[in-house]
Amino acid sequence: MLVVGERISRELRARPVLADTLLAVAVALFLLAGAAVHRGELGDRPGPFGLVLAAAGALPVLVRRRGPISALLAATVLVGAFALCGFRATLGRPDLLIAAYTVWSRYPVRRAWPPSLFAIVGFEVTMLVGDGANPLGDTVIAALQASATVLIGHSVYVRANRLRETAERAERAEREVELEAQQAVAEERLRIARELHDVVSHHLSVISVQANLARYVFESAPGTARDALDTITGTTTEALDELRRLLRVLRPPDQEPDQYRPQPGLKDLPALIGRLSDAGLTVQLRVTGTPRPLPPGQQLCAFRVAQEALTNVLKHAPRADAELGLDYLGEALRLRVVDTGDESAPAGNAAGHGLVGMRERARMYGGEIEIGPREPAGFGIELTLPYPAFGRTAGEPT
Repeated sequence: MLVVGERISRELRARPVLADTLLAVAVALFLLAGAAVHRGELGDRPGPFGLVLAAAGALPVLVRRRGPISALLAATVLVGAFALCGFRATLGRPDLLIAAYTVWSRYPVRRAWPPSLFAIVGFEVTMLVGDGANPLGDTVIAALQASATVLIGHSVYVRANRLRETAERAERAEREVELEAQQAVAEERLRIARELHDVVSHHLSVISVQANLARYVFESAPGTARDALDTITGTTTEALDELRRLLRVLRPPDQEPDQYRPQPGLKDLPALIGRLSDAGLTVQLRVTGTPRPLPPGQQLCAFRVAQEALTNVLKHAPRADAELGLDYLGEALRLRVVDTGDESAPAGNAAGHGLVGMRERARMYGGEIEIGPREPAGFGIELTLPYPAFGRTAGEPT
C-alpha cells in the first residue's frame, strides 16, 4: 500500500493540473454534501440554485496555482454570495482554506496578508449578515482554521525559499569552481604556449643558423662545419627533451604513452578503402606518377581529406561507386575523390563541418581544394598539395 501511495503521489506531483482537478472535484462534493438552507442543519437541502452555487465554490481551486491571490479573492466572493443568498455550509468552506494556504505557501508575508485580511473580513461580514446561527462559535472555529492555514502555508513557503536559496548557492559555487577551473586551464595553456614558442623558436633558429653555416663552410672549413653539426645535434636533443616534457603535461592522466598510435598517412589508404568496402561502398584506388615521400603533416592532411570525402559518399550516396585518385605531379600531389551519384539519396550539406575541416586542412599546408557536384551526376573533391621545398636558406620565401 505504501508503494502504491508513493507512486500515486509522484504522479500527482508530476501532473499539477490533474491534481487540482481531482481536488476541485473533492471540494465540490464536500460543499454539496454540506449545503443547507439558512439556519438549517446538515440534511436541510437547498434548491437547485443553492446546490449549483455551492459547487461553484470549487472553481477557484482549479486556478489556484496560476493566480493564488485571485483564487482567494474569488473564493471569498463566492462564500459571501452563498451566505447572502440564504444558504449555509454546515461542514465548512475548504475552498477558502485551500486558497488561503496557496497564497501563504507562494508569497511572503507582505504580499500574503492583504488578500487574507480581505478574506477574513468578508467571511465575518457575510456570516453575520447572512447566517448568524452561531456567530461566536463559528468565529472561533474560523480563527483557529485560519491560524493553522497561515502557519502551515508560511512554513511551506519558508522551507521552499530555503531550499531555493541553497540550490542557488550551490549553483553559484559550482559556476565559480567551473570558472576558476577554466581560468586555470587558460593560464596553463598560455604558459605552455609561451614555453612552446620559446623552445621551438629558439632551438629552430639555432638549428637554421648552424645548418646554413655548415653548408657554406662544408668544403672550405670542415672543422667549423663539424662543430656546427655538433651544435645542431645538441640543440635538437634539447628541443626534443623540452617538447617531451611539455607533451607529458598535455597528455591525459589516464593515457599511457604506449596508447598513442602514429598518425595515419598515405600508406594507410588501402586499409581505409578496405574498411569502407566492408561497409558496402565500392571504392577503386588509382595511383599515377612516381610516388615520393611527403612530411607526416601533409600525409595526414591528405589521408583525412580522403577519409572524410569517402565517408560522405557512404553517408549521402551509399549506392554510388567511388574512385580515389592519387596523382604525383611535378610540383604537387593531387588527391581526387569522385562518386557516380545516388538519385535516391538526399542532397548533402555543402557547408557541413566535414567540408569546412577539409578546407582548413588544405589551407594549413598551402594547398587548394575544390568541392562540388559533377556533371551529369555525382560529387567530387579535389585536393592539391604542393610538395615541400627542401633546402631553402633561412629568410627565403616559401
